[in-house]
Amino acid sequence: MSKTDWIVVGGGSAGCVVAARLANPNGQRCGKVTIIEPPANTTRRVDRERPAKWLNLLGSDEDWNLATAENCQLANRTLRWPRGRGLGGSSRINAMIWFPPTRKDLQILVEASGGLWKISELQDDLDELTKLTRPEQPAWQSEAAERFLNAAKQFNAGVAWTYMRLNRAGRRWNPAELLTTAQASGSTASGSIEVQRSTVNRLICKGDQIIGVETCDDHGKNEIFANKGVIICAGAIATPAILMRSGIGPRDQLEKAGIEVRLESEQVGQGLQDHLIMPMIFQVRSGKFPSHTSVQDIVRWQTMGTGPLSSNLAECGGLFLEDSIQIHVTPTHYLSYPKPADLAFMTLGVNATQPQSTGMLQLQSSDPQVPLNIHPHYLQDAGDRNITIEGMQLARRLVKETDLSQWIVSETLPGEKRYTDQHLKKAISRYSQTLYHPSGTSRLGVTNSSVVTPDFQLKGFRKAWVVDASVLPRLTHGNPNATIMLLALKAANKLRSFVG
Repeated sequence: MSKTDWIVVGGGSAGCVVAARLANPNGQRCGKVTIIEPPANTTRRVDRERPAKWLNLLGSDEDWNLATAENCQLANRTLRWPRGRGLGGSSRINAMIWFPPTRKDLQILVEASGGLWKISELQDDLDELTKLTRPEQPAWQSEAAERFLNAAKQFNAGVAWTYMRLNRAGRRWNPAELLTTAQASGSTASGSIEVQRSTVNRLICKGDQIIGVETCDDHGKNEIFANKGVIICAGAIATPAILMRSGIGPRDQLEKAGIEVRLESEQVGQGLQDHLIMPMIFQVRSGKFPSHTSVQDIVRWQTMGTGPLSSNLAECGGLFLEDSIQIHVTPTHYLSYPKPADLAFMTLGVNATQPQSTGMLQLQSSDPQVPLNIHPHYLQDAGDRNITIEGMQLARRLVKETDLSQWIVSETLPGEKRYTDQHLKKAISRYSQTLYHPSGTSRLGVTNSSVVTPDFQLKGFRKAWVVDASVLPRLTHGNPNATIMLLALKAANKLRSFVG
């Protein structure tokens, strides 16, 4: 048994922002912050540091290697669901894209808060976060990205741009480094950060108050108590799992797993959303992206932070058809890279930005080592498929009606002979993939069914807060990491003034 002031459950993007802000709140006395993150082995340093190697991290020791249940709308396929393991969470293994929330995303948050938040205040928080994370404009761009951006200017259907990235001089960066910065700049008055490598089994309750957590590792179970409170930042999968193991969730699931119901909360683990990307792959005449790293490229990256090794592969993209479609552009064959290829390819990855389909997580056991069943229910709403087909048709028009037509040799996938809606529907079922954006499983809001309040408080309990991808009221229009960190910063700023 041990004590601390604050417990932060989960060391992903949200948890790192929360812990860093609580530990170093501009000289205010805040106390000790204990961040709990399960242990993980690290992969090769070159894969962790070089942006172009991020695909090698998928399936590595830094990946939880989750998988969905079979998806009936995806030809009964199961999809691998990479989730980052270790401090930094999924930011350890992602493409580092910095996609700030759109005006529409901010409005969704305002509505979810019942008007408690204002767009201007969220924008101020975003400005503060941007200064903290310092995303950078890439110093190198592939020929595919340059040609696509030029073509998008000729095609009046949306806006495309080069994505900013969470890099430092062309090297990977993740929010775990905020913990080191907070410690280095802290003082006795500001507090300290302790990292405990363990798995949180459940929350410890005393009446309607969360007083600590129970952890487990190879040595058995342990209890950690918090003087001020517990902030759950374990992500869209682990957060609802912890809540359910604590007796907070749908009654039928808890009783089936043999867990005493402490608070019936039907929406815990429900409302799961994810972006589903359909790769449209084209053979091109030039600009082959290297599968193997040359000595010249290594030297270029090490000395100047530029060249192909500094590429995150998903270098650019944009929003089209009134923001209903996002297109990601890669200078690769999306389904086979980094396997060597003799030809040059470009992929236009098409996804519906605001899917209507929602899935669920099913608890299989009270044992934290037993994974949840993941049911994304992709394309359950037929409108999601229809919008994706519109996006694919848009991508084809963009290729044919701009300068890209002179550079592209042929359409490899789905293939030029597959042009009807029925053809495209079958291609989506066979080839679409997760875009790694699960969210919404413990949603924030003001309705009776909301799991979390606009103050980030876990409904029904005192001294317990939740902030991570699970609280998103709906998916963001683009990549959600910046929005998740924005909410984490907002929560931390509020909690800094909390007196337990």
